[in-house]
Amino acid sequence: MKCPVCNHENGNASFCERCGANLAPSSPTANSAQEQQSAAAEPEYTRWSSTQTTPSHAPISPNTPSAPRPVQHVSDSSSTEGASSSGDKNTNQWNNIVQNEKVQQAKEVSKQYLSYFLSVLTRPYQTMKTVGEQHSLNGWITMALIAVLSSTYFLITFGRMDMDGLFIGGFIRPLLFTAISLIVAIALMYAILKIEKITFRPKTLVAQFGSLLVPAVASLVLANLFIVISYSIAIFFLVVSYLIIFVSLNTVLFQYPLNRTKAAIDSMYSVLIANVVLFFILSRFLGTTIIGLISLMFSPYGRM
Repeated sequence: MKCPVCNHENGNASFCERCGANLAPSSPTANSAQEQQSAAAEPEYTRWSSTQTTPSHAPISPNTPSAPRPVQHVSDSSSTEGASSSGDKNTNQWNNIVQNEKVQQAKEVSKQYLSYFLSVLTRPYQTMKTVGEQHSLNGWITMALIAVLSSTYFLITFGRMDMDGLFIGGFIRPLLFTAISLIVAIALMYAILKIEKITFRPKTLVAQFGSLLVPAVASLVLANLFIVISYSIAIFFLVVSYLIIFVSLNTVLFQYPLNRTKAAIDSMYSVLIANVVLFFILSRFLGTTIIGLISLMFSPYGRM
């Protein structure tokens, strides 16, 4: 399928391999709805500025009688106070406009990510092959969701067991550990591709890794939902989400042409080292907590 934006020839892909444009066919109704959404998402300061008129450029009709002007008393203090009050008013008005613009941008990003999430969840591998560096933000959002959802899982678990150090041990530590593990996974992929002397773009690498992690987000959502029903099912989905991280790392690496003659070491050993390092970090940071939860599940007081 040819991209309507850059005329790049693509296969059966949802996004353009070069510019990342959406290749799905659009109907006139969808186009009109998209135009209405883009008009509704117009930044607030644009609509505000378009409704304002500058007194210095306003046309003066000769038939319009001029309104009487109030007598102005020349005073340094009054002019200073008026200038400061006018400046404060303009500052507050500008701050409100900036805040409204940020809210609109956050809403637009959330809508775009929800659409991206639902489309990638059905075909993560095919989407991984078509995403570009413009989708790197979605990749970072996916990894942030994995860190937050995993820490929420442990927070709820520790809260149900009335354990001490609830916020530090149940939320902060899993959040940091999961975030570090994901960053290390990206660093390992980057190092292997550099060792293999393969030309790639780091943002595209993040976008590819993030698209494959979308099922991990869904698995963590299920883990947080089932924690109030059964510990065993919740732990199962938690383990699945971390297994997806390993699968995603290997899938991204093997879709590149590895085992080139210019590589310093064989590709099998470099990929093996990456998996061992990532497994060591996850087992070091989260292994003790998961083993404790499994022992609690099989204890008489931990079964649901």
